[in-house]
Amino acid sequence: MPFAIYLIKVRPGREKEIKETLLNEMNFDEVYVVTGSFDIIGKVHIPLTRRALIGLKEELEKLEGVIEVKYLEARD
Repeated sequence: MPFAIYLIKVRPGREKEIKETLLNEMNFDEVYVVTGSFDIIGKVHIPLTRRALIGLKEELEKLEGVIEVKYLEARD
């Protein structure tokens, strides 16, 4: 099944709040707070079209505290 990995850069101190939003409100399967260029990595296992992937990216960019979002498409 296809899935997407989202890389999210957030404002300092907002990591936990955004992680909880992704898990509880946006139905992400896995979410990790990490160090490096991005602060959060989220994995979502749902069949998504490219338009849906871009739509989810745009929705994530609207979350308060989010600075930047990138995504990767993948398959199991």
